[in-house]
Amino acid sequence: MHWADAFVRNLSGDQIFSTGISPSGPIHVGNMREILTGDILYKAAVDRGLMSRFMYLCDDLDPLRKVYPFLPDTYEEHVGKPLSRIPAPQGEGTYSEYFLRPFLETLDVINVSVEVVRTTDLYDRGVFAEAIDVVMRRKNDVARILEEISGRAVGKDWYPYNPLCSNCGRITKAKVEWYRFPEVGYRCQCGHEGVSDIRKAEGKMPWRVEWPAKWYALGVTVEPFGKDHGVKGGSYDTGKGIMEEIFGAKAPEPLIYEHIFLKGKGAMHSSTGVVIDAADMVKFAPPQILRFLVARSQPSRHIMFDPGAGLLNLIDEYEKYENLYASGGELDEDARRAYELSRLEQSTEKLSSIGFRHLVTLVQIYPREGDLLEALRRTGEGLDEITPVVRSNIDAIRRWLDRYAPDNVKFSLLEPHEKVVINDQERKLIAGFLESAGSIQWTPEAIHDMIHELIRNSGMQPKSGFAAFYRVLVGKERGPRLGYFLSTLGREFTMNRLSSAINM
Repeated sequence: MHWADAFVRNLSGDQIFSTGISPSGPIHVGNMREILTGDILYKAAVDRGLMSRFMYLCDDLDPLRKVYPFLPDTYEEHVGKPLSRIPAPQGEGTYSEYFLRPFLETLDVINVSVEVVRTTDLYDRGVFAEAIDVVMRRKNDVARILEEISGRAVGKDWYPYNPLCSNCGRITKAKVEWYRFPEVGYRCQCGHEGVSDIRKAEGKMPWRVEWPAKWYALGVTVEPFGKDHGVKGGSYDTGKGIMEEIFGAKAPEPLIYEHIFLKGKGAMHSSTGVVIDAADMVKFAPPQILRFLVARSQPSRHIMFDPGAGLLNLIDEYEKYENLYASGGELDEDARRAYELSRLEQSTEKLSSIGFRHLVTLVQIYPREGDLLEALRRTGEGLDEITPVVRSNIDAIRRWLDRYAPDNVKFSLLEPHEKVVINDQERKLIAGFLESAGSIQWTPEAIHDMIHELIRNSGMQPKSGFAAFYRVLVGKERGPRLGYFLSTLGREFTMNRLSSAINM
């Protein structure tokens, strides 16, 4: 049973699934495990017949914690201010909306339908007023819970509320002096004394208190979150304690997931610059693949994301599932469900109407659209025009080739006059291919089988034999799958080019 179905089978009654990401920087592929895990659980619950809602909480009242690598030094003056109250790095609008906008556009592309709730709005509409009043009146009990569960002291003068200074605009510098509903008196490090209204976005609760307050105020029943929040004494444990003792309610069912790592660079974090933006990934890979990356992986296992050769292998796997699913072929339950939860409901065209890997080869051989379409017709695709999905994949491939493709995938055909170096054994192998190539079916399978047999009969190692063909055609030792490559080039072109090379 797929992990999402196994999780929701124990649920009963109405469900509210919640996720939350702070728009403190570009929302990257690593962040997407949270929102996609929530979306996959939500869809599994709906499929089971449970009345469900799915919301994304944009923590835009969080402060800017430091000047991140992607920001100019001038942002030093905004450190400590809420993300919804500081200017965008470029253009008009706020910092939070600047990073939220491409994320929301990406959610549309990958078929995530979610209620977007901004934390600033929740505070401004007084949604948290009751919860804030409760924790302020019981601040000593809240402090005890935090200290007992986390093992960290919170200090004698601690309050579960951080006022927003009306003078300096920071939400990290003011100290609470007194509380009388609905007002909080404070003194800021900037020297200003003022009053905040808990029914407005004039302050916020600290994270470990705000999280259970959100559960309580919004009725959250299920929340996925990263393993750093799920460690013993972590923010889920303290949130659960506050939820049960202070609010007298049940904490949401947790689903703890592992991080997504970028191959060769470690866990993705905006603060370190080790990221691939989610909005960028759906421009260099089909959008289904971002969903598939998460749906196919057990949440308890980390994901090693490789945007190079690993991405091609991931797309191959998706296309395999897609073809088996469409044809009624043998596909185990987990794989079938992972595919169902990854596909885009609005898509009417298969991702693999033309294999992505095959298209990678074609795009490099035929940069002009007319030539590419003719090649697609010649290789049996039967297209009268470049369809929207194929065009989208072509655009994605060009971006991928420019930024992430490994060298062994990238190539360009040698010009006929360019001299290549081959030995007598390699020359004999290619000559043998030319003698038989006119009589076989010009299909990837037939071409591959014949070359493989010729190499075996020659006594050469397969790697060396295939390298001879690549060296003659693209000047490299490796290249695209040779059967597909030659079938795409066409019989006449291939034979003329090989003949020219061995007769130089």
